[in-house]
Amino acid sequence: MTKQKFPLSKTMTKLLDFLYNRLKSYGVDHVFGIAGESVHVHFHYLEKSPLKSVLMTHEPCVGYAADAYSRIRGLGAALVSYGVGSLNLVNAVGQAYAECSPLVVISGGPGVAERRKYSHLHHKIRTYETHQRVMSEITALSIIIDNPITAGKEIERALQMAMTFKRPVYIEIPRDMGEVEIQEEPFQPTNKPEDHAALEEALDEIVKMLNNAKNPVIIADAELARIGLQKELITFAERVNIPVASTLLGKSIFPEEHPLAMGVYFGQLSNSKVAEFIHNSDFRLMLGVILSDINLGMFTAKFSPDDAICANIDGLKMKNHFYPQIGLDLFMKGLLARKDIKSHNTPFPRIQIPNYPTGEDKDKITVKALLSITNDFIDKGYRVICDVGDCLFGGQELQMRGASTFLSPAYYLSMGFAIPGAVGAQIADPARRPIVMVGDGAFQMTGLELITMAKYKLNPIIILFDNKIYATLKYCEPPKTMQPHNIPTMDYAKMAEIMGGRGVTVNTVGDFRKALQTAKNTEDTFILLDVKLDEKDISPALRTFGESFGNFVEASAVGKIKV
Repeated sequence: MTKQKFPLSKTMTKLLDFLYNRLKSYGVDHVFGIAGESVHVHFHYLEKSPLKSVLMTHEPCVGYAADAYSRIRGLGAALVSYGVGSLNLVNAVGQAYAECSPLVVISGGPGVAERRKYSHLHHKIRTYETHQRVMSEITALSIIIDNPITAGKEIERALQMAMTFKRPVYIEIPRDMGEVEIQEEPFQPTNKPEDHAALEEALDEIVKMLNNAKNPVIIADAELARIGLQKELITFAERVNIPVASTLLGKSIFPEEHPLAMGVYFGQLSNSKVAEFIHNSDFRLMLGVILSDINLGMFTAKFSPDDAICANIDGLKMKNHFYPQIGLDLFMKGLLARKDIKSHNTPFPRIQIPNYPTGEDKDKITVKALLSITNDFIDKGYRVICDVGDCLFGGQELQMRGASTFLSPAYYLSMGFAIPGAVGAQIADPARRPIVMVGDGAFQMTGLELITMAKYKLNPIIILFDNKIYATLKYCEPPKTMQPHNIPTMDYAKMAEIMGGRGVTVNTVGDFRKALQTAKNTEDTFILLDVKLDEKDISPALRTFGESFGNFVEASAVGKIKV
């Protein structure tokens, strides 16, 4: 077999050196992963690369941690074995795709020569390309690097796709490719098409509508954060003096202590005054909003998105027009450049923080008391990482300090995100200490990552809603068919101590206040507060959401959803 010869004028480098150096150039400092025989060479390269590896206990947790890292840093990376590793990662990658989180999934695999010689090797399913094809459904690009001539360009193409479209990509590297020499040549990215003439035409109409509006409002969501446009959002809102509401997924993208903050818009499930203002608005500017059932309060929004200006990563929609060549970043630049937008002065409802009576210290702890006390505790040094469940519905009432300080999978709604997500979040931004809000059901899925927290000397404060049921499942069912959804329990505080942290059991209001103070003073490791809640005690938001969602599901089951 004749070996491929490359022109001497080209700079040559080992493939894995190239890959990890390029990730570093995109701002990635850590790779989350699990060791395996198909990626052991990768870990050798990581040891001598400028990146650090973070070893975790299970691939789904690798994905959640890298996803959270990406939401803060702008790009995250996960390293897993072929087949058993990559397929274990599918749900977390699907979540990242749904919620526009750019994540680079790196997988090992059988060598190119092995694939040609052997029909059956361990971890293979149907064909050697099966895992890559599965990933193609939940990524912007899914590739196998099997050609040294094109390897560099293919890797660059994948990284550019992740950064441009804010979606995951999958790069599979056969084991006999990792140390081959490839050409390191300048990559010429294909710029996303932009139509500046159409932008000005659209902005002329939008500015006219905005200037004539009497009660305009901005609704902001996660796509703004994925592009890093939080400061631009604040600048524009202040310039035109327009109030800003966020979606549940985009909570805290606009600083909630800001005088223009309205808090979370959640359809009819929102604060009633906020919902009324938005529903009666004569100009709704929706920036980076994912039009999901959850973001729209189970479709209880009393307006059609067709009546709003919707600017997203993939294009601008207004009235009956869609401009795919006016992406969210281009739109925001154009909007900020306009000098002909007048300042408004419309009264609007401010953010409403949880101010529930907490009772006396001897009283049993309740969800409402937990929310009020936690809200008073949070300051600018914290970031809340919230799981799915009543912790999410209750958590949306908290007033966050600072932009993008509340992370949750509030669209895809995959349980188990928060514990590994806190690992990724604190490694991405050590300056903000994570406060994890998680239910006992979600904790049982990924709580083993407490070991990882202890290993890397991370110190999240974990508030565990211990009610011994899947509360969201129970209260989202119609009352006449409601099932108990009980789950087994354990001594979570003791478990935390076994895993290298601290644990405190909370039964009363006084216990919770004292536990938070203990947590604040515990800086050398994580601390878990096992908050014992009555199974019938749920947040007002979950009670309202459950009724709405139960009716929606019941109507869907009998074919009453009109198309």
